[in-house]
Amino acid sequence: MQRSVHGADLARDASVVLRIGGAVFGACPSDRLRSLYYRVDAGARAAWRHLRGSAPHPGVGQDAQQANIELWERASALPLPAEFLTGYRDLATAALVRLYHDETVMSRAETAARAIETVGFLEAGREGAAGAVDFERSCQASSDSLLEGWAEDPLPVLRRLRRQTDVWALAYQRFAGPGHGPGHDTVD
Repeated sequence: MQRSVHGADLARDASVVLRIGGAVFGACPSDRLRSLYYRVDAGARAAWRHLRGSAPHPGVGQDAQQANIELWERASALPLPAEFLTGYRDLATAALVRLYHDETVMSRAETAARAIETVGFLEAGREGAAGAVDFERSCQASSDSLLEGWAEDPLPVLRRLRRQTDVWALAYQRFAGPGHGPGHDTVD
């Protein structure tokens, strides 16, 4: 378990990517696009395992980074604003680089600002995403509040953040709007 600030920052980055990724997943109109999303998701979820003590598997990281690029290259097939998908790509890249290469691409403040900007594109481009920016701000505030206890006892904090992130991701799926996602497949 990483008790350091690096561990808390990695948990924060993973939470951002996984919750905002809920909108990407919710909008995927085909199995092919969902498959790419799942690969990025797997790379980001590896942060949870790493923070519990497992070494990140480089193959998972490489696959997630490649899928992130491919998903962005197919952005026009997703019914989401291109700027939102570019922001998601950038946030996922930063989180994956932090996890798999132990490098910081974006500071905590830059990540928070980029997430708000990214969600702003979603809110402006999707009628069903009204309130998404305020929601993201509340997610960030809740994450920061949860992570205050990281240095003392990171494992219960990690569990709570992971559970809460999954709830937030479901809300982001709803922001993607009705008629998209699993059960609404189109042919690639």
